[in-house]
Amino acid sequence: MIEGEGAVNIIQQKTAVAPVVEVRDQNNLPVAGAVVRFTIAGGKQAAFAGGSQTITVTTNAAGRAAAAALNPLGNGAVQIQVQATFQGQTAAATIAQTNVMTAAQSGQAATTAASGSGGGGGIGGGTIAGIAGGVAAAGAAVVLTQKGDEGDDPLRRTIDPAAQAASGSYVLQTVNGAGLPAVTVASPPATCQVVTDNATLTLTADNAGQNYEVIENSRTECRIGPSSSFRSASNGTWTISGSTITFMATSANYTLDAATLNGVTLTMTVQPPHIDAGLTAPRVNTTWRK
Repeated sequence: MIEGEGAVNIIQQKTAVAPVVEVRDQNNLPVAGAVVRFTIAGGKQAAFAGGSQTITVTTNAAGRAAAAALNPLGNGAVQIQVQATFQGQTAAATIAQTNVMTAAQSGQAATTAASGSGGGGGIGGGTIAGIAGGVAAAGAAVVLTQKGDEGDDPLRRTIDPAAQAASGSYVLQTVNGAGLPAVTVASPPATCQVVTDNATLTLTADNAGQNYEVIENSRTECRIGPSSSFRSASNGTWTISGSTITFMATSANYTLDAATLNGVTLTMTVQPPHIDAGLTAPRVNTTWRK
C-alpha cells in the first residue's frame, strides 16, 4: 500500500506517515531510477531529517520512493509537493496531511479527512506516480495522479491513526530493571540460567491488518551440561486502546502481556520460554524503546 495522502501525524509522539510514491510505465510496470523530489510547502509545519524542507529520492527496483524521517512540528494542515522526473519529463502532485498534538485528537482529524472531498481518501491513503505514454525517442511522459476514494480499491482500509503512531520496531532495554544482557530465568531452580542478549518487537499497521513479531536472542549458562545460544519468537495480532496495547498470539514461544505505551516506550511483563521440559518460566518486567 502506498502511504501518505490524508495521513494524521501526532506531534507529541514525534511520529508521521512518510510519503511514498510509486512510478510506473505505460505497461503498468515499476520504473527504477526516476528522481522524485519531496518539498514541504509553506511555513514550518514539518521537516525532513536535519530540519530540511526538501528531500530527493531515486525510485528503487519496485518503482517506489519514500520521503523518510518526516517530523511533524506544528498543528494544522501539511502539504507536501511531489515532483517526479524521468527521461527529461516532469510532473507534479501534492500530498495533504494533518498534524495534531495528541493521539486523542487524531480520531477527530481522521474523521474530518475521511469526510472531505473525494480527491484524496482517508488515513494512510496513497499517491501514485505513473509513467504514462510511450517510452520512445521523445522520452516518457511522467504523470502523477491521486488515488481515488476508498470505493476505488476494495482492498483498501482505514487504518487507526493511533495504531499508525504506535507502529515501528521496539528494542528491549531492561529486564526487571537491569540492562542487557540480563537474566530472565535464574538457576536454581532451573538447571540452566537463561540470559537474554537482545530482543526486538515489531508492530505493523497496514492494509494487511495489525500484526506483531517479537524475536529474542538468548543463551544458557548451565551448572550441568553444555551451554548454548538460542532464538525465541512469537507473532500474532495487536490492538491499541488509549495507551494500552493488547497482543493476541498465533505462536507463543515468547508470551507478551498487555503493554503500556508512553511516547516511544513500551512497558510490559513477558514470559520467556523455559528450557527445562515441563517447567514454566517466571514472568519478567521489561521496557522497550522505539
